[in-house]
Amino acid sequence: MRRRRTVYIGDQRWKIHWDCRLRDAYGICDYATRTIKLRRGLAVNDLVDTILHEMIHARWPDLSEEAVSEMAETMSVFLDASGLLRPDHHDHEE
Repeated sequence: MRRRRTVYIGDQRWKIHWDCRLRDAYGICDYATRTIKLRRGLAVNDLVDTILHEMIHARWPDLSEEAVSEMAETMSVFLDASGLLRPDHHDHEE
């Protein structure tokens, strides 16, 4: 699977760096360079939660860490419960 290296968040273009060697975080949102870095080797659910978390930071930088974490976790749990994070999920299920 090819991973996107850029994404528009709001009206800003952000770079995505996958498989970074991060020691103390699953992800980092760098406003100065409009870059999101994601830790190498995360399980799918942790990776999805981290992507959501960092994208929320990028879009709404004034939100508290607590609000960002709560929203990212809520969305991640919903996606998982909906079966969208399972490898056998098909886009054309009825």
